[in-house]
Amino acid sequence: MLGGRSALASVFLCFVCLLGPTPPAAGICTTDLPKQVKSMIKIAPRLNHLGSRLYTQTATDFQQNCIVSTLKCFSAEMDVLINEWKLANVKIPQKKTLVSGLKRLADRFSLAKNTTTSECRQCERLQQKDAEEFLRELEGTLEKINSAPCPPEDSS
Repeated sequence: MLGGRSALASVFLCFVCLLGPTPPAAGICTTDLPKQVKSMIKIAPRLNHLGSRLYTQTATDFQQNCIVSTLKCFSAEMDVLINEWKLANVKIPQKKTLVSGLKRLADRFSLAKNTTTSECRQCERLQQKDAEEFLRELEGTLEKINSAPCPPEDSS
């Protein structure tokens, strides 16, 4: 049994170890969103005639400290794209889960680390690209997110 100061020191060291630095947002990933984006990429070339132009963050511009604003922008623009395709009577598989999934992913990153979006470019200041390029950049961003080790998916 430890007593007095040594016991207090042991408790303090354990507390410091528990609160020590952990990789921010480690284990935050998604496997369903990339699949949904891939299915939309297959549809996109047939819909070039719609002339959709979307504000697009590139995967190469992707910065860890701007991931929340990046995902929020992708979510907002995905909503625009889905509405444009809906007006053209295009059937989009799981359209609601795609937008809400991007929002949830942004929220998970926001909770996992203290992020500020003041240093990040606003969505409307990004370059506009066609739907296929937008979807490919989103796919690349999701691949970067998933490049960290992912916990096993919950099968319940």
